[in-house]
Amino acid sequence: MASEIKPIYGTERVKLAEKIPLATPFSIFVFPTTYCNFNCIYCAHSLGYEKMKEQYKFVPQNMSMETYKKILDQIKEFPDKIKMLSLTGQGEPLLNRDIPLMVKLAKEADIAERIEIITNGALLSKEMSDRLIEAGLDTLRVSLQGLSSQKYQEICGTAVDFEEYLDNIKYFYENRRNTNLFVKIMDVSLEDGEEEKFYHLFSNCSDRMYIEKMLPAYEGVEVTKDMDVEYDRYGRKHGKRDVCPLPFYMIGIFPDGEVEPCDTIYKPIILGNVNQDNLFDMWNGKKLRAFWEMQLSSERHCNTGCSVCCAPDDVAHPEDILDNEAKKILESLK
Repeated sequence: MASEIKPIYGTERVKLAEKIPLATPFSIFVFPTTYCNFNCIYCAHSLGYEKMKEQYKFVPQNMSMETYKKILDQIKEFPDKIKMLSLTGQGEPLLNRDIPLMVKLAKEADIAERIEIITNGALLSKEMSDRLIEAGLDTLRVSLQGLSSQKYQEICGTAVDFEEYLDNIKYFYENRRNTNLFVKIMDVSLEDGEEEKFYHLFSNCSDRMYIEKMLPAYEGVEVTKDMDVEYDRYGRKHGKRDVCPLPFYMIGIFPDGEVEPCDTIYKPIILGNVNQDNLFDMWNGKKLRAFWEMQLSSERHCNTGCSVCCAPDDVAHPEDILDNEAKKILESLK
């Protein structure tokens, strides 16, 4: 077996409480598009665009190259390289036809230690694979929705030729050069007893593979309604968390240039827009500092977006947790 059974997030982490406030965010998520070609049952896109607008004030968009180039220029103003630039967020990034060029320009700008994409893989043709690899992509994370065409229809409401899909993933792996290929699947996308089949299928055509747990990531999605879980998507049990660590180490940028202190669909606060404002100033500005203080004061549930977001209990890692250090960090910020 060449592939590791290991979560697909970055595992080389530091204790966040000992590092903040950061001079440079660790991660920046740039959303090339917020359109998606899937309607997965556990995702906000299952609601359809009309209901997404009603539920989240969400209007799908594509990012222009003009906006993207401004982002790259502004990232250069931080004192350090960011650890990760993720061309991912609330949509399927391969729907943006400029995505290989986006990777190439980011590599040439030398702004990040790692550039990655998270994709559902349906558009990962051999031609797209060649272009992403040639552009210098560091990590491709593929999120599967089943192990058969029938399961794809059930989970994401889309016709997928699974044999062709699998063949394209194998092609990427065989030609990947220095690009890491990670694959994951949600437990809900597997039939009973298919765990071993998943590991067998990808044991020799991925660098890392993992089965994640479905959590209520999106308010208003019926399949996860009233779920009350005591574990994160990686299966780690924990108590409820008051402080969301994401805004202390990351930034999310929507296709129109709007900036939030995380990568959620809820936009808990808009720090500015890269077309008029500056990322460095936003990161060091009063808006973000006040947002940090709100989090550290256990007032997260007073924010409309944060109150329905499960990110602290879903994607926050043990090294990131700030609850026990919140008072100390709050005093140091003041």
